[in-house]
This record gives sequence, C-alpha cells and structure tokens, in this order.
Amino acid sequence: MGKLIRRTADGDELLAEWSPDDPGSVAQAEHLYRDLTGQDFRAVRSDGTFFAPVEGDEFPTDAAEVVLSTGMGGG
Repeated sequence: MGKLIRRTADGDELLAEWSPDDPGSVAQAEHLYRDLTGQDFRAVRSDGTFFAPVEGDEFPTDAAEVVLSTGMGGG
C-alpha cells in the first residue's frame, strides 16, 4: 500500500493511499499527484527507508510513500 503525502508547515497531510492491485485507488492518487505537481509541488519517493526525487513523468506506484512539498527558502 502506497501513501501520497503533502508536507505543510503544520505537518504532513495524508492525501491518498493506493494499492498497485487496485486501479481505482491508483487513479485517485495519480490525479491528486498530477494536480499538485502542476502547481509547482516537488515530489520525492520513499521505499520506507530512503528518499529520492521522483524522476520523469510517471506516478511511482511502487513507492511506499510519495511526499509532495513546495520549494523551501533558505539562506
């Protein structure tokens, strides 16, 4: 089961969960993912231990978690 999470200033927000065996849950998570990446959110994927940027345009249905966040300033 994968989780789509949006990182916010107030903490993480679970947006969707999917199972690769359930096309409806994948479609719902992918729709939310595409909506937010279209709004300049960036995505990283996790296998449960390590995080890596999501490469390419495909929704990573094999990830344990996909975390979306906006760019963070610093200095």
